[in-house]
This record gives sequence, structure tokens and C-alpha cells, in this order.
Amino acid sequence: MLIQRLVLEYSKENDLILDPFLGSGTTAVACERLNRRWIGIEIEPSYVKTARERIKQEQDQIKLNI
Repeated sequence: MLIQRLVLEYSKENDLILDPFLGSGTTAVACERLNRRWIGIEIEPSYVKTARERIKQEQDQIKLNI
């Protein structure tokens, strides 16, 4: 995933990443995987719903791997 590679290359663990156009949450998911904090901004309700579902799914997956 391109976003994941960019987050890995240009940030360190625990850095804060801002995504002002969160969309479906790809950046947030990459941050969850790479132990980065994140802030996402989205005004479209359908994208907010999709992003929440994707982020929750990623967080649940991470908990299973610990």
C-alpha cells in the first residue's frame, strides 16, 4: 500500500499524522499498523462510516496479534 510506505518512510513511531481529507481511512489504517498517532478530518457521512468500520477492523486485528 503506497500510503503505508509513505507513512513508514517519512515518520517515526508515535509521530502524529494529520489527514485533512480522511476519505475511507487508508491513512488512519496505515498509522494503526505502524504505531503512529493520527487525526483525520472528513465531512461526508458515508466516508466517515466507512473509515470508522475500517479503523475498528484494523484495531481488532491488531489486538488479536498481540
